[in-house]
Amino acid sequence: MDIFHFSHQNKWQRILHSDFWMYELSVWLHTFSRALIAVFIPIFIYQIGYSIQEVMVYYLVYSIIDVPFNFFTRWCIRRIGARWVTIIGSVFSLAFFASLYMLTPGNWGLLLLIAFFAAIYDTFYWIAHMYLFMKCSKNDKDVAKDASFQLIIKKIAWVTAPALGAAIVIFFDRQVLILVSMVFLILSIIPLFRLKKIEDKPKKKSKHFWEFFKKWDVAKDYLAAGFYSMHCAAEGIIWPLFIFMTLASIESVAMLPIIVSATTIIFIYFTGGASKGKRKNPIIIGSAVIALMWIVRMFTDSNVIYYATVLLVGLFASFINIPLYSSMYEKGERMDALSTSTYRNAVHMFFKIIIFSILVLMVSVFDVSFIVASVSMIVVIMIIYVVNALLEPKKKRFKLIKLR
Repeated sequence: MDIFHFSHQNKWQRILHSDFWMYELSVWLHTFSRALIAVFIPIFIYQIGYSIQEVMVYYLVYSIIDVPFNFFTRWCIRRIGARWVTIIGSVFSLAFFASLYMLTPGNWGLLLLIAFFAAIYDTFYWIAHMYLFMKCSKNDKDVAKDASFQLIIKKIAWVTAPALGAAIVIFFDRQVLILVSMVFLILSIIPLFRLKKIEDKPKKKSKHFWEFFKKWDVAKDYLAAGFYSMHCAAEGIIWPLFIFMTLASIESVAMLPIIVSATTIIFIYFTGGASKGKRKNPIIIGSAVIALMWIVRMFTDSNVIYYATVLLVGLFASFINIPLYSSMYEKGERMDALSTSTYRNAVHMFFKIIIFSILVLMVSVFDVSFIVASVSMIVVIMIIYVVNALLEPKKKRFKLIKLR
């Protein structure tokens, strides 16, 4: 019996101290830190004294800076490793929080510096941490299981953090919330120093753009992800601003991620179990429902319907997230993991440049953003179903010609 207990205890100790679990602990703490404040950032900038149009300019500048830095980040990972790049990214996030803490009305120099810090953080942390995920994951042939598990871990943070963030803002102020977020961010760096056995420096040479995307099977995932990111920008930035201006309370905004996270964890688990051959259908269904929800939002003024759409968008977003990104990561493991995380982030930010460029020029920011988000999801369906169906027969015919 003593031998059994000793063996069982050692087994759990090995699991809890493995690279994957150290990585997941870091991701959870980091996600909790960002979730405390993320949904409130555009609202804080607006409350400080910047107009909706100026908030859009901030996000446009941030996105423009972000895109080229993705490739500098890839170079850095090759030189110093993904673990150190992730840590440096977290430090830039601390600089972002500190600058946001000091932001005052009309201080465009500081606001542009905040955009710079946000872009460096985004490229350094997200490219490096997704590369680490692919290296820590042991399910190389079916990344969906680990991807769904990681998303569940993040969603647990998103359930609790926004409510705590709202409480801090209500009973204290935004500066206290920023300081609390910084504490959790510092804690998230500690587990990264415990990653000992992971290969965080790529051994293979990175594939150049045309070589990486020469196959439609690869290109369609990134193209779909790019259009999907336009919805994400509208849902994560424009929609909280709309809810805040419509309902005029921080509590109403805090409810958005709580509703989404609490009700989607079980959906994420089951979506992660979907077989590879059936991934196309959930993406099409999820995109169709989300497109419909944006249309509903344009023609209603009911608070109940607003929150119902939030619930449905959160549920059906998991129909897209897990199948789409699992497909990308599995192909990335075979081709080039570092280029996969680099191009994934670069594509996301490039398409956000498009949506924020449109919104900067528009007077009716909310209505236009709803239309753009809805159209982007319809385009995802076109890419996954229609365009793919048109190109597949050509590929098969080409193979038959080669056989003859």
